Amino acid sequence: MNNIYFEICAIPVYIIIMLTTFIRKTTKGLANELFVALSGVSLIATLTDITSEMVCRGGMLDETRYVVANVSLYLYFLLRNGTVVLYLFFLFAITRTSYLIHKMRLKVLIMAPYLVLALSVLSNPLHHKIFYVTNEDGYHRGDWILILYVISLLYVLVGTVYIASCKRFLEMGKWLALLSMYLLIFVSVIVQFFFSDMLVEMYATSIAFLMVILLVLRPEEITDSSVGLPSWKAYQTELKKIIVMKQPAQITVIRFINANEIRTYLGEERYRIYVVRIADEIDQLCRKERLSYEIFFEHPGSLYLIFDNLDFDLKPHLAGLISSVKDKTKEIENTGAKLVPRVCTIRVPEDLDNLDDILHFGHEFFGLVPFEQTYSQASDIVVSKNFKIESDMDNILSRAIMKRGFEMYYQPIYSIRDERFVSAEALIRLNDTKYGFVSPGLFIPAAESRGLILPIGDFVLEDVYQFIAENDIEVLGLKYIEVNLSVVQCLQKDLPKKVKALEEKYGVAPDKVNLEITETTYDTVGGVLDGNLKRLSNMGYIFSLDDYGTGYSNMQRVSKLPLKMIKIDKSLVDGMNTQDGMSIMRNTIHMMKDIRKELIVEGVETKETFDQLKAMGCDYIQGYYFSKPLPADQFLAFVKRENLGIG
Repeated sequence: MNNIYFEICAIPVYIIIMLTTFIRKTTKGLANELFVALSGVSLIATLTDITSEMVCRGGMLDETRYVVANVSLYLYFLLRNGTVVLYLFFLFAITRTSYLIHKMRLKVLIMAPYLVLALSVLSNPLHHKIFYVTNEDGYHRGDWILILYVISLLYVLVGTVYIASCKRFLEMGKWLALLSMYLLIFVSVIVQFFFSDMLVEMYATSIAFLMVILLVLRPEEITDSSVGLPSWKAYQTELKKIIVMKQPAQITVIRFINANEIRTYLGEERYRIYVVRIADEIDQLCRKERLSYEIFFEHPGSLYLIFDNLDFDLKPHLAGLISSVKDKTKEIENTGAKLVPRVCTIRVPEDLDNLDDILHFGHEFFGLVPFEQTYSQASDIVVSKNFKIESDMDNILSRAIMKRGFEMYYQPIYSIRDERFVSAEALIRLNDTKYGFVSPGLFIPAAESRGLILPIGDFVLEDVYQFIAENDIEVLGLKYIEVNLSVVQCLQKDLPKKVKALEEKYGVAPDKVNLEITETTYDTVGGVLDGNLKRLSNMGYIFSLDDYGTGYSNMQRVSKLPLKMIKIDKSLVDGMNTQDGMSIMRNTIHMMKDIRKELIVEGVETKETFDQLKAMGCDYIQGYYFSKPLPADQFLAFVKRENLGIG
């Protein structure tokens, strides 16, 4: 009589595995789907083996028990040996090499041994060489039973070699968990072959599956808890597999360029609902198109989709997707909050084949295309000059810092009251020996991410103080020069000390320099900045708040900051071509006047806009209507001509 207690113990293990899988919602994606199938097939195989054992016990078999025993055994042999094949496909999916077996000949090669096994089992009624059941004493093994063991061990051997080859990109715990399936099966098969009454195979398999779900399929490790989607870390892991295994893939990046502002405006819970509904609509589209895909989320607002369907084109579906999202999020968008997407498709390896390049591209692509362009393809971007600059930014910044490739430009600021130019904003420019002019929109974020913005900020301060010292700006009719402070500079507790040293070195009075900060800077380093603002203010420096209108500005906070001037961003100026935009600008100016702040409006490009802003009561105007930013010598010539009538 065979010992079935091990198999009985396997049943609750399989049930726990399946319940855990569904409770943790790890059922999407090819690997997860295969694991669910594996667990289900193994559970049924276990039940059929127990059934056949129970039926064959108790003496003579009647006709019903005889049929049940035979059906159970046929199912057991087909399903039990099918699990080793399914597990091999699961390994291909979890390591992202399923694409390798899309070719029919490879599928046939992998399936051929199992087809031989299945044919042997299904033809058993003709020859009874695998097993046979008698009414008198039940189940008996046949001589061909060895075929089943050999074929199963062949799959075990192939799988073991494959897992060994994947060690280079799998964490040790996950690698051992995946390997444990084969180790435990190998041991259990040997035990059961020599001790046929010890039915331990299914119990060993259940323990191996339990190790996989505990150490490999761990949603808590790879899920972004705020939205319940696979995380940025999980995306990097899958991307690494794609690169290492040379898997062709199509990646779609959906970046919400105003995610920070919308998140602040809505609050965490409503923002979470917004993102989840967008992900649900994407899921509906992919299911409708029968696509194999995975989705990942990165804070504050980026979605990454990895498609195995290389011929899928998202562009024709994008308008419909945006429309369906709008329908499902009406109650959120009706509050005025609307996430603005920028979408790009990357084909691996045709467009990019390096892990770091793909990750970096996903963060920066939207800055390499026209702002109004919603959809783009990496193939169009990677050939552009801007992308080549981005890719070579380390060398560009290194050359600029070592060889003083930076240069200060100055954009004049016009006073409506004085009817002349009274100041200028100092703006850094980079002219590289290889690429020529490099946009600040490219090199400044790159410098910030590489920890180089502080020496660049120090260069700006030094150059501006030297410029003021070498040119008598009062004679030119200029009161001061405006200088932007970066977040990193504002974090430096010795900022006032640095400024004082420059003041003494060049003999420049504090009232000749206006320091600019942004709302983002204040949000990031408010505590440190408060101390620096107070000390610099006590030294005689004045401050401006730059880029007002780019976020959700808090008027109460603005009114309490030690600011003399507010600079209204170009985005509000661009909106003046509509009635609503004009109303926003008029009310903004009115509020600023009420809290006794002077106003500088940036980005003014036409006389019509200038006249409108003048009528609204603006104090200062800055923009291409008067002049673009100019190199120091051209700026001086411009001011002499406009203010003094010289030249």
